[in-house]
Amino acid sequence: MAIITENTNNSPMFQAVLADSQESPFIVLPPVGTAIDFCVCDYECQYFNNVFADLLSTDDFKNDKSSFLIGLAADSSTLEIRLIGNGQDIVISDNTFGEYFAKGTFTNTENQLNYVGFIADWKKILTAFGGGVYYFTFTGTVFNRDFVTESVKYRLSTYNETRVLKTLRLRFEQNGLIENGLDYTGLNWITEVRIEGSLRYNAPTLTLDNYQNSGRTIKQIQDKTVKNFEIETNLIPSTIGNLFTNDGVLANNIFLSNYDWFAYERYVDFPIIITEITDFKGNYRLNSLASFIFKAEERTQNNVKRNVQ
Repeated sequence: MAIITENTNNSPMFQAVLADSQESPFIVLPPVGTAIDFCVCDYECQYFNNVFADLLSTDDFKNDKSSFLIGLAADSSTLEIRLIGNGQDIVISDNTFGEYFAKGTFTNTENQLNYVGFIADWKKILTAFGGGVYYFTFTGTVFNRDFVTESVKYRLSTYNETRVLKTLRLRFEQNGLIENGLDYTGLNWITEVRIEGSLRYNAPTLTLDNYQNSGRTIKQIQDKTVKNFEIETNLIPSTIGNLFTNDGVLANNIFLSNYDWFAYERYVDFPIIITEITDFKGNYRLNSLASFIFKAEERTQNNVKRNVQ
């Protein structure tokens, strides 16, 4: 008769070790720019994104903001934002110069847990340091390795009717998920940009819904008109151009303000839809900038006439 003895294994081997594969976190490191010993400034003027603020006015129309939303590569990653310019080099870590959203602030989805956000309030910066040229640096640390990116250069000035002439300000409100991009679900995140450009008022679209009665007379059922526009940018860098062509045209809401005192109509945060990118003017031999033309129409299309038969 066999004697069977059961011994307890106090150091069992995890089954995952024996598996053919084991799921592990997938980390996408931030892109690293190419370092070259060459300066395009020898051939073209440096681009400055003009921003304005009015210390004597609370009108939003006169006070610009610039927002940044950054998704970190890993749970252990950190991000340092610095405001540089006009003799200043300051770490952004609170709401002194705008609205700061530390890592862990956004919790609508799992994707947002590693997001860091900042909305620069140019009125606060103007109050503290005055006008001048500023920019932001973003230093993301991933596995003890630093990845540094810079914003465009911002030229901050006091709001003046002459200085803002022939500029456009657009605000892109984002919700939802952009595939291979950021997850804006529930954020109502506003990205604002001011550019030099023009807004052309095109002929409205007229839609007719009629019928012909027995006397061969045309009778109206419902007619509608929709305002149409063309937005043409002056020369802008890819940083600004991509803001339009990548995320901007996909925004849930787009609000337009035109600062042209000779325009057919003037708008302040007028809701529009960009319907088409009709032209790209770039690829110049000695200029890295480009311009775009967009077709747009009003978002609220309620100029409708109905007849009750």
